Amino acid sequence: MSSYGRRGVESVIITSVFTALAVIAVTLRIYTRLLIVRCVGLDDYCIVLSMFFCIGLTVTIGMQVRYGMGMHINTLSQENMENSLKAFWASLTVYNLSLGLTKTSILLQYQRVFFTKTFQIVCWITMAVVGVYSVWTVFGNMFACVPIRAFWTHETPARCISLFPMWFTNAALNIVTDLAIIILPMPVIRSLNLARRQKQALIGIFAVGGFVCVVSIIRIHSLAVISNSFDPTYDNPSAATWSSLETSIGIICSCLPCLRPLMVIWLPKIFPKSARSGPGTPFYNRNSYGNHLSATETQPSPIEVKNSRSSDDREGPNNRIQIVTEVHMQVDKDNARYLGTRGTEMSHRAERHSSTETLIREDRQCVQLERTAI
Repeated sequence: MSSYGRRGVESVIITSVFTALAVIAVTLRIYTRLLIVRCVGLDDYCIVLSMFFCIGLTVTIGMQVRYGMGMHINTLSQENMENSLKAFWASLTVYNLSLGLTKTSILLQYQRVFFTKTFQIVCWITMAVVGVYSVWTVFGNMFACVPIRAFWTHETPARCISLFPMWFTNAALNIVTDLAIIILPMPVIRSLNLARRQKQALIGIFAVGGFVCVVSIIRIHSLAVISNSFDPTYDNPSAATWSSLETSIGIICSCLPCLRPLMVIWLPKIFPKSARSGPGTPFYNRNSYGNHLSATETQPSPIEVKNSRSSDDREGPNNRIQIVTEVHMQVDKDNARYLGTRGTEMSHRAERHSSTETLIREDRQCVQLERTAI
């Protein structure tokens, strides 16, 4: 490693450590979603793809260091300079793909958790903005020079655009969308009928994305340095490091809210099971896509019906069944408010009652009936 620049080596070490943490976070998330919650959603697939692109970014940074990043440009051979620029060109693509997928994953996670109509619409709009500018930056960087090889060979004739305006525009959009993603769930959480401590805990979980916003702001300074540099290979490690940290920390922050079921098992004293302690406890409704927390609209009304044994019990073990009925009430309305449990008021536009009956026979055969009334 002594033949490489010290700045480049430091960049590889830092990016490798945070990328490893991102991989661990995603692994724990998938373990939780697959084996504990047993429900994997589209947001999980997006974050896995983002993780692979984050790994690719770390690899391309290592390749840049291998070919001279962190060293003075006048000490590099033409071959090393071209190879370093090739790796740099690839890093721009995987960086933007990783960021776009992470933001999309977070927004899909929001849609899975909060399903008020207004919130869903705002999520779709934000997702569209993220998708459009992510595609723009990916293709803009890929075809910054035509033909593409002119990016690293500087051959002529070729048509190349200046990347610096695109980089700063992209950085500004990243910060704006980061702030939007942080702020988006806050009004919904504040409207929940929860104790103050529970609200603060939820806000804290969703606000951890603020770290990504801080990293994005710091990264702008490193972009300003490299854009005015006469020795780009020597000054680039800072921008490369902060770009990698932006992707890896974003992945880590997006995974943290999904790890609570795992923490309840591993650290029960720190993360106790949130049993229904009263009317203010949030309800998570399992369906084919994931767990839904419908802010002010969804509250459980569990009813367990125990049937006394009838004459069927005497006819043999195969005829004996146990019937357990769960009834869940779901209210779907913008800014709906649930004011209590049994015997309290509820304002709504649309009310939906669902009932699930599970018949369990002693021979372990199970029949499930679902009823829905609107």
